[in-house]
Amino acid sequence: MRTPRNPTDDERPPGRHVVLILSTDVVAAALVGALVETLGYLVRFFTPPETPDEALRRTRPTVAMVDCEDPTLVNTELLGRARMRGISVLMFGTADAIQQVKGLVEEHELDTLIMPASLAELDESLRSAIAKIC
Repeated sequence: MRTPRNPTDDERPPGRHVVLILSTDVVAAALVGALVETLGYLVRFFTPPETPDEALRRTRPTVAMVDCEDPTLVNTELLGRARMRGISVLMFGTADAIQQVKGLVEEHELDTLIMPASLAELDESLRSAIAKIC
């Protein structure tokens, strides 16, 4: 399977917010990326073997969407570093994975959003995440 393409920063239209998709599941990343792109956001992808932190530095996103299914991506260190850089975090995944992440978020009092079920709610969540830092 082909890895989603990451446009260069030179291709970034002025004023568009960048959403970084952090997932080691290429199919899940492509699907979520396509949804986000239809809402008008510029999408970038985490591409192993780079680390999530390297992806955050490389793409300088406004919002990082993190796959709850991957325990290597869901950790307080990564979430904390994203927030320190002024990046809003939005989690996505299965209902079970999201429930587990909600516990982590509440336990560590992290300012993290959970991806809603509908496309309209996703747009509202992305707008809220951007409003928190802009």
